[in-house]
Formats: sequence, structure tokens, C-alpha cells
Amino acid sequence: MVELLRVDDRLLHGQVATTWTNAVGPEAILIANDEAATNEMSKLALKMAKPAGVKLAIKTIEDAIALLNNPKAKGIKIFVITRTIEDAEKLVAHTNQIDKVNVGGVKKKEGGKMVAAGIYLTEEEIAILRRMRKKVAELELRMVPSESKHNIDKILG
Repeated sequence: MVELLRVDDRLLHGQVATTWTNAVGPEAILIANDEAATNEMSKLALKMAKPAGVKLAIKTIEDAIALLNNPKAKGIKIFVITRTIEDAEKLVAHTNQIDKVNVGGVKKKEGGKMVAAGIYLTEEEIAILRRMRKKVAELELRMVPSESKHNIDKILG
């Protein structure tokens, strides 16, 4: 069962490995990212950032969907992390295991505007979040669990 899906362009790093993992309390972390799953250096760096006592799986988006749809996964508390909002939407669209989505670190890029501290979204990403908002019980923007949740409906219009 997915406890939380987080979008963070840095994937698994200190902030996620400590504060978010403590807040979510997962048994396993699933990194769903095609590049990370196929790049040995990325895998090594992610394994080094893994917090003690938590299992780690690094899968392509397709393999992550298969894992989340496996009946065995329903009994495991999973914290899913994607690099992009597009990847998060693919997971939400192809599994019914995700009810809560957190958008955290999304770096500045061409066409992006700051909607919250450390979160820059393009019009296309806002459109994706509008679609996702209809499919999940909770969609929030915040960098760390101790921050107040930003009103996503105000941002999405």
C-alpha cells in the first residue's frame, strides 16, 4: 500500500531520507525513474542515501507500475518517489494504490513559475496536477513535513 508518492527532482537525498521517511514511516522506498533504474552510478548514489531499516527498490516507471499492482505490495507500507510530475501521473493513472501525492522539490526551468518555495511549475505541469487532483484523495505542495500544506486548489485555479 502506498503511503505517499512524492515528486522530487533530486529523488532520494538527505531531506527525504530523514524527515520524509520519518514522517511517512514506510517499510520500503520505491524510486520510480527510468534513468535511475538504468544507470549504475545513479543506483549506487541512491543506495548510499537509503535510510537504515528501510528496503529500497529502484525501478523503471513500467516496472514500478507492475510492482505496485502486485497483490503482495498491498501489505507493505511503500513510499514512492518520482523525479517528475509526468512520471507521478503515469503511476497514478496505472495503479489504484496511490491516494496521497506530495509535490516537493521541482527545480526552476524555462517556462516555470514559482508556486511555492522550491517548487517551480510550467503550465503543462499545472495541467497534469489538475488531472491528478481528480484521481487522488490528497494532493499537496510542500518541501518538508513540518511546513504547512499549500492550498493546491488555489494554485491550480
